[in-house]
Amino acid sequence: MRVVAQRPHPIGSPDAARVRAYVLAELAALRVPAEVQEATGIGTRYQVAGRVHNVIARLPGAKPGGPAVLLMAHTDGVPAGPAASDDGSGVAVLLETLRALRTGPPLEHDVIALFTDGEEAGLLGAAAFVREHRWASDVAATLNFDARGTTGRVYMFETGPGNLDMVRSYRGAPDVNGTSLMVTVYRTLPNDTDLSELAILARPALNFAFADGVDRYHTSQDNVAQLNPGTIQHEGEQALAITRALANGPLPRPATGDAVFFDFPVIGLVLYPEGAARSLAVLSAVLLAITLLAIRRRERRWIRDPILGVLATIIAPALGGGAAYLAAIGLTRIHSTLGGAPAFSGTYAVALTLLSLTLAAACWALVRRWGSEAGTHAGALIVWTILTLFVSWKAPGASFFLLWPLVAASVAALLESRHDSIGAASLWISTFIAMALLVPIIYSIGVILLGLTTGGGVVMGTLIPLLVLLIAPQFEAIVCKHRWRATLGMLAATVLLFVVGAITVRSSATHPVASALVYAVDADANDAWLVTPAALEKRSAWSAAALGASPQFMTPGGQSAASGPPSWLTNVFGQELRVAVRAAPRVSLTGPVATVIADSTTNAGRRLTLRIVSAPGTLNVDMRSVAGAVLAAAVDGRVIDTTRYRRKMKHWTLSYAAPPDSGFTLAFTMPRDASLTLEISAQSAGIAPIAGLNIPPRPDYVVPVQSGDQMDIYRRATF
Repeated sequence: MRVVAQRPHPIGSPDAARVRAYVLAELAALRVPAEVQEATGIGTRYQVAGRVHNVIARLPGAKPGGPAVLLMAHTDGVPAGPAASDDGSGVAVLLETLRALRTGPPLEHDVIALFTDGEEAGLLGAAAFVREHRWASDVAATLNFDARGTTGRVYMFETGPGNLDMVRSYRGAPDVNGTSLMVTVYRTLPNDTDLSELAILARPALNFAFADGVDRYHTSQDNVAQLNPGTIQHEGEQALAITRALANGPLPRPATGDAVFFDFPVIGLVLYPEGAARSLAVLSAVLLAITLLAIRRRERRWIRDPILGVLATIIAPALGGGAAYLAAIGLTRIHSTLGGAPAFSGTYAVALTLLSLTLAAACWALVRRWGSEAGTHAGALIVWTILTLFVSWKAPGASFFLLWPLVAASVAALLESRHDSIGAASLWISTFIAMALLVPIIYSIGVILLGLTTGGGVVMGTLIPLLVLLIAPQFEAIVCKHRWRATLGMLAATVLLFVVGAITVRSSATHPVASALVYAVDADANDAWLVTPAALEKRSAWSAAALGASPQFMTPGGQSAASGPPSWLTNVFGQELRVAVRAAPRVSLTGPVATVIADSTTNAGRRLTLRIVSAPGTLNVDMRSVAGAVLAAAVDGRVIDTTRYRRKMKHWTLSYAAPPDSGFTLAFTMPRDASLTLEISAQSAGIAPIAGLNIPPRPDYVVPVQSGDQMDIYRRATF
């Protein structure tokens, strides 16, 4: 890992070749046969292509040559950072897993280790493996290892279809950490890893990553010093155990449906078929009905009290979510001036938790003025039952975190009338079950995955009051009759922690501020510009200094003045963004050149073939059709499949990563007699010293992110 993360190593760079050579040397030392697949990878999720060099090794089993287990990680990183975690950690896990397997008894089936190239550019190596490599048809199950942070526990967050069988294998690994809620949510998100390209094979799969320390993700702070060795150990132990289980088991794997699963303290991973979720939800409703009948026999105000409880259980989460939303806006505005990263601050996480608890406690104290404990709590159970039934029908994989706390709370409410040790124990058990299931979910979503100011805070503010109302009898038992005193105490602690956060949360080398600059030149004009995303321009004094006192702001689709910045600058970061721009001194740079190598007309339309050549060392060439309809296209002789794209573009676009010095070919099919106008820009890493362009050195707390600093040379051509 230290070798991999010495320097940034994006696809096509000399350091990418260095990392590839290291992996090959390690495989040779392990005596695991390996080869390099060189191909043009064409993404099926994004409008990308590029020249890739995958390293593929195959450890023979007792039955060599048949179905195999695929282990996958990517060797490339983003240009901004050394990529120790993303994905030097995955490379290390694969190599160490092969070492352990090599020294142990032979497995029954082969294990293929795929070290992909070009994942950061758009899953290119994985796409090339699936499309062209002879071993792709042998894959019977896949384990992918990636990262979105530098520390924390490793999550198993995605599976292939029909995951019950694979989750059973996962259960045998040490210290598992995954839930079907993560799988359910991830399937709805516009996020991808290399596993998205392997989905075409429709094979069972598990995907692993860690995400704590996300503010260092894709920055220069993704280095070995920030990477937690315990995290890598956790990931490696799981990789080895699951690989052994799969490679020594039946391949292909048995066909199953999906599972509901979650890890629970002491017990470990609990799982059952997803088809059982609805039946269990109905049974929980029956249990609630029995509980309500028991409460009715001992409570006088049967109708009013549950209605009060229902109202409290609806209003408290709404207030908590709304308060968290307003707090997020306030924290963002405050720290845009003060600096710091409030989204992942532990101090603010506790403050938002206390704020949510305060609102829930206030709602409970208010309804308890008119209603009994058992009656108003019955209202909370009714709301939870409705939610459980709804989620079990719409998203059964997410039902467990509602179902089992509800069952435990219903049983505790049923036994509450005993007023003995059994009743008290049931109350503590129900509280423990609810906390054990919901607290990790609330923490991981709010503090690790989304961040407090980007949606995670709202999730926390909604779920915490919902949890509090479910276990309200426990709150009642702890504070006795001092409900308002406890509420005011939590409010005071909330205010205090927000003040502490405002004083102490600041940017640092450990919690850095992201930045990115592009020096953009029109190869056919006399202008040059310094560009940064508008979202980053206000986040540090350094970004403001780099752009000067009066930058111009441009919005995608906006009209450019004749003497102002050109509209293509909103696309220099690979997507349409609002950007801050200032004029810069111009230097002569070699722009990309498109040459017609074939042009013909058939019944299908006009067939135009171009060769695109850019300067040596180019990291990426972006192309966009701004005039002329493209009916179909091929790159380097390979047809571009657009059926699985994540998003449709108004214009035909393609990014080509790591272009060879000799260039690459593009073939277009267009309507007969149509013309084509292309915007072509070539990016290279870093901004060379330019006379008259003074960019101040970055302080320790400001780091490049994603593509980092680049030079972009633009050209427009009509054919």
